[in-house]
Amino acid sequence: MSGLSRLNVKCPVPIKDKKGKYLFNLKSKKACIVSFLEGKDKDQLNNKDCFIVGKNAALLHKASKKLKLYRKNSLSINSWGSILNKIDNKINKLSKNLKDLMRDDLKDIKRKWPKKMPNGIIHSDLFIDNIFFNKDKFHGFIDFYFSANDFLSYELATCINALCFKKKNRKFVLDKKRSSNLLKGYQSVRKLSEIEKRNLNTLCRGSALRYLLTRSYDYLNTPKNAVIKIKDPKEYIDKLNFHRNLSTFKDYS
Repeated sequence: MSGLSRLNVKCPVPIKDKKGKYLFNLKSKKACIVSFLEGKDKDQLNNKDCFIVGKNAALLHKASKKLKLYRKNSLSINSWGSILNKIDNKINKLSKNLKDLMRDDLKDIKRKWPKKMPNGIIHSDLFIDNIFFNKDKFHGFIDFYFSANDFLSYELATCINALCFKKKNRKFVLDKKRSSNLLKGYQSVRKLSEIEKRNLNTLCRGSALRYLLTRSYDYLNTPKNAVIKIKDPKEYIDKLNFHRNLSTFKDYS
């Protein structure tokens, strides 16, 4: 965040202490104070908002190339198998044979997963509550907790899943106008290569499976008296199923 804010990416700015350090201990945990970011998240993004988010995601990627930082993505595709192994068969009460379906999807996604593509620092968690607007204008990204190095277009796959679906007849379906605007906004700053376009469906399936896996694990293992809100995995069952019936870049744009 410190590096990005210096490069004019809109996000909170970490504040150093008297010793010039960002992190300090607070009740035996690491803590950090950051500047206040005006605005708040929206309940829903319109087509114009999606264009702006795509554009600013590309600006983030462009700026982060100048940062000499590296952090392995602890929730990359290599971690999904071990998460799946920790999910009890009780998850099948959410959807018939869900665990077997997740295993089949993981096997197919791993087989199709690209080996080499444009890579760099990504936010990795651009959900609607991490995108702030002020007086209806984009004001910044927050919550860089999952930020790591990965395929740049994997960021777009996560954004499509998080921001570009709507509920229709009690199921989540892709809003192609939103995803098209997101991709147009991104490409107004950074053009996607042919290999990125060719692999977008696989990345969308992978991102949907990643959130289905982590939500399923949390659904079964988070204590009922925990402070955090348990997110419903069913949303990502719908999204994974939807991507399974798509294949080309044009399906999203």
